[in-house]
Amino acid sequence: MQENNLICPKCGSKNVLEILYGYPDYKAFEEAEKGNIILGGCCISDNSPDFHCKDCNYEWKKEK
Repeated sequence: MQENNLICPKCGSKNVLEILYGYPDYKAFEEAEKGNIILGGCCISDNSPDFHCKDCNYEWKKEK
């Protein structure tokens, strides 16, 4: 998990969560329960988003 200083490119909100993929450990489950991350599951594709805006539900990939 990273420091959240992201801004949603669609609505400008700072209420953005990281999407975590793969099998989560106990800490990841706790963070998801607290609403600090989103668990994205185990199936990852090239189009899988990295971030989710809690205000407008927009999801996007990080820029490379």
